[in-house]
Amino acid sequence: MIDPRLLSRLADCVSDADGPSSMYEPAVDAVMAATGAHRAGILLFDDEGVLRFRAARGLSERYRATVEGHSPWTADVVDPAPIAIPDVLADPTLKALRDVIVAEGIRALAFIPLTHQHRLVGKFMLYYDRVHDFSDDELNTATLVSHYVAFGLDRAHADIASKELFERERTARRDAEAANRAKDEFLATVAHELRNPLGAVVNAVSILDHTATDEPMPAMARAVIHRQTAHLARLLDDLLDAARFTRGRIEIQRVPLDLRALTARSLEQQSHRIEEKQQTLALSLPPEPIVVLGDADRLQQAIGNLLDNASKYTPVGGSISLTLTAEGNEAVLRISDNGPGVPPDKVEAIFNLFTQVNPTLARTSGGLGIGLSLVRRIVELHIGTVQARNGGPGAEFMIRLPITSVRLQPDTSPEAKEAPPRRIVVIEDNADGREALVMALRLLGCDVRAGATGREGMALALSDQPDLVLIDIGLPDVDGYEVARRLRTRLGHDVQLVALTGYGQAADRRRSAEAGFDAHLVKPIVGEDVLRLTRTS
Repeated sequence: MIDPRLLSRLADCVSDADGPSSMYEPAVDAVMAATGAHRAGILLFDDEGVLRFRAARGLSERYRATVEGHSPWTADVVDPAPIAIPDVLADPTLKALRDVIVAEGIRALAFIPLTHQHRLVGKFMLYYDRVHDFSDDELNTATLVSHYVAFGLDRAHADIASKELFERERTARRDAEAANRAKDEFLATVAHELRNPLGAVVNAVSILDHTATDEPMPAMARAVIHRQTAHLARLLDDLLDAARFTRGRIEIQRVPLDLRALTARSLEQQSHRIEEKQQTLALSLPPEPIVVLGDADRLQQAIGNLLDNASKYTPVGGSISLTLTAEGNEAVLRISDNGPGVPPDKVEAIFNLFTQVNPTLARTSGGLGIGLSLVRRIVELHIGTVQARNGGPGAEFMIRLPITSVRLQPDTSPEAKEAPPRRIVVIEDNADGREALVMALRLLGCDVRAGATGREGMALALSDQPDLVLIDIGLPDVDGYEVARRLRTRLGHDVQLVALTGYGQAADRRRSAEAGFDAHLVKPIVGEDVLRLTRTS
């Protein structure tokens, strides 16, 4: 009978194996110990169906080379077959082994098939150096060992297949993630590159506004360009933000804010849309400030998106309601309208990226299905919630933000200061954008000179000693950061340096500040944006 401890060790070997090769040597040792054989080997079929030694004990290189590739069985033979040496010498099918067996000193041998699920995967070979009569017990023992090993080999190959499948899936996932990153980076690059021509158009229209007559048709054309460029700028902002959120690159600056004042500013920016559609607005703001910790730009963006959404889906002459209240320790902002509302099955889905309530072919309302997704992400970054629901006729969106006890700081923002026209140097490599901005600033009474490269712009700034230098970050020779560092070193703090760029993340603004910039403007900009940033001497 086989020693139970041997089977236990063999079972441990099978279960602990990290691959087929780690079982070959222990399997040969186990079958020799179980049968008392003097020598043993294990052969397995390779990918071409040829038997190859995987492990051996006491067998010469010549013997192994002769035996490999030779088998007395067909694949359907699964019973153990002991063979005495006289039979080997007499059997014509084993004639090729005759000389090498005799030279090896083998006097008895047995073939033990390795099978799993009725499939032949290889064989054990047992050898004795003296004449040996194989007992049924020995053959049964060897067969039992072979079953253990066959099972282990099959499991190990299954593990390998599973690992290969896992690796393929992981590779596919990495490829998909890389493709998504490439897509997001492409969207961000496209949005960034479109800001230069958009800035030129915006300032060109500003020039027309200052020089044109009040004739109806040109005035209407200018109004159309204003609306459509503003819409395009908003789409670009949404594309950039969607890419940033997807890549986890959105940062917010939490400071004490008066949500009441922030809501009023958001409404002011969106009021022209409401007026264009002759919609009425019911506004209810509290008499006292409601202070939250947040990023003013991002919260204003979220509120603006909801107002824009309400106006977009409310018919001409419809009504919109905006209320802000303090409920316990939460600020609650509600924006509702009397438009078509939100289908019950879309109340949550509309906050998903690129999802729209009614994505018709007509695309009458426009948009990319990004705005509400950005609203939710911005609000959640502020530890708040946003919900949508049908409010009878129309829809209602509700933002909840935690109220803070931190006191408001005095308003020291550049917008709170007035500044007269200044001597300005513009450093911008995009010719149309540069000329349109220069002309727009001159119409506002500024003394402006411009350079197309970093070196040209630095020479102008050092010779003219301007009050303000507008510097594009992506210059062809010396990047805007280096230009700012050099000008700050040469001119000190008597000059105001403003970065012009298509990127407006917190990290981008930090890098601008570290380079010596006083302010950071995201394209497209108009002359009025620049004057709002200038400071008194």
